[in-house]
Amino acid sequence: MKTVERRTKRNREEKTGRKSAVRFMLSYVGNHKLSVAAGVVVLMVVDLFQLVIPRVIQRVIDMLGENAFSSSLVSRNTALIVGLALGMVVLRFFWRLFIIGSARKIEKEVREDMFTHLQGLDFTYFNKSKTGSIMALMVNDVNAIRMATGPSFIALTDAVFMGTLSLFFMLTINVRLTVFAVLPLPGILFMIARFGPLIQRRFKAVQETFAGISSVAQEAFSGIRVVKGFAQEEHEIAGFAEKSEDYVEKNLKLINVWGLFFPSITLLANLSLAILYLVGGRSVITGSLSFGEFISFAMYINLLVWPVIAIGWVFNLLQRGIASSKRILELLDTKTDIVDRGAALVSSVEIGGKIEIKDLTFMYPGEKRAVLDHIDLSVPAGSSLGIMGRPGSGKSTLVSLLFRLFPVAHGRIFLDNIVIHEYPLAVLRGFIGYVPQDPFLFSDTIRNNIAFGLDNGYDDEEIGRVARLTGIYDEIMEFGDRFETIVGERGITLSGGQKQRISIARALFKDPRTLVLDDAFSAVDAVKEKEILLNIRKEMEGRTIFIISHRVSTIMDCTRILVLDNGRIAEQGTHAELFAGEGYYRSLFELQQLEDKRI
Repeated sequence: MKTVERRTKRNREEKTGRKSAVRFMLSYVGNHKLSVAAGVVVLMVVDLFQLVIPRVIQRVIDMLGENAFSSSLVSRNTALIVGLALGMVVLRFFWRLFIIGSARKIEKEVREDMFTHLQGLDFTYFNKSKTGSIMALMVNDVNAIRMATGPSFIALTDAVFMGTLSLFFMLTINVRLTVFAVLPLPGILFMIARFGPLIQRRFKAVQETFAGISSVAQEAFSGIRVVKGFAQEEHEIAGFAEKSEDYVEKNLKLINVWGLFFPSITLLANLSLAILYLVGGRSVITGSLSFGEFISFAMYINLLVWPVIAIGWVFNLLQRGIASSKRILELLDTKTDIVDRGAALVSSVEIGGKIEIKDLTFMYPGEKRAVLDHIDLSVPAGSSLGIMGRPGSGKSTLVSLLFRLFPVAHGRIFLDNIVIHEYPLAVLRGFIGYVPQDPFLFSDTIRNNIAFGLDNGYDDEEIGRVARLTGIYDEIMEFGDRFETIVGERGITLSGGQKQRISIARALFKDPRTLVLDDAFSAVDAVKEKEILLNIRKEMEGRTIFIISHRVSTIMDCTRILVLDNGRIAEQGTHAELFAGEGYYRSLFELQQLEDKRI
């Protein structure tokens, strides 16, 4: 009983999902309804031209049998057939332009909507989603929708219009022969009902497996240095081969169904020709059917075979499109927990940079342990706050909450006495310059990486100035293309220290009211770090600075220093105050001093 209920529930959910997927595709088709409609009309005219040609041939052959044949008749009918063929050539260009062109535009719009939606999702989604899976959605699944909203319309028009008119012309020739000829065709409906849901499920499995392949490949190439450093090429090859084998297996299961479905439809369609030769041939012998009618009837059956086969093809394309639409809808239905209120009044306020945190407790979605636990903190505008602590103590999480990368459920964060939720995200994040602990550079020029985020153009002199501030200018000038040097994917052609300094230059180029440096000097030597910090303090004078570091020397000059331990504030104060204590800060400072002396 429970098994039946589960099956019924699953069928109900599949029907609901199928309807939503169809509505999703039709919503995009509706944006191009005039173009698609024009393409369908032109296609119908082409089909009509095709349907006229058998009539012309029938008339010529019958007149030949009646001894009424003449050279003028040949010329006229030849010219008519050539004219129809030329008309079909010209009109086929236009229906392809209208229908296939619209499908390409729909593909672009779906992909753009997906990309826009992804840009609006918070970090929670990306923390649990693989890049390769997202790429598979934006490539394979979007292509499936393009096929369902383009070529399927062509095949559907042929199936309905050409199929109906072919049947009509066959009836005008011989009703009895037509009835016999179409007897095998209703079997197609049974085939569609039998194989449809199975094709959809297996195609969805294929797409999901392809997403897995994309994820493995993306991670292997992104982490190629690690792979080679640990001599794990063979392991990665074996893992990729395993995923590829699974992909082939899933495809073969789909092909097994499709391989039986399509030939079965073709067999049913071609049985009509066999019936024509058997029944129609006898009718010609008995004289109840002329030879011209027999030839034109055979041509109409051939024209009818494609629409019948097209029904199966359309069905396959639609099933694939529905399966892909369901997967894309799952993405588009994903809601972000970060709501942008877009308060116009707040956006016009001059931001000073005073930050207050009251009773902040935070845990990542799905986790039970709090990363931050009852944090209370006040950072005056124009001051600097140094943050340190053991790995996993919540340092990076704390600064990421300042510009709402994650939703805050317990506690509040204020910027200039206004809760940060009241600020439009563009304003809030626009006033903060952020350098993450894992610097990310785009596969672009050094110039464009530094100027990233400024859409209104940029000043080359300013780019050079911030490069000097971060001590990277002279090294850039040694490159062959200088600021036009392409850094490669994720800045792979640069050293870790160079990437960090370009990331700091990018944050300074933004001219932020608050600067957040999240362990931004880990790959920079102590002498260069001291020089850059001095430049940053001069540049950011009167503005707020957050510095996360494991080096005491990096943060010891901050207005205030915070030590986190297991998500709680363990110590806070100035360098002198913390050094006078007996906590983690003093012990770490003394340890690092000893290490510096040994060096």
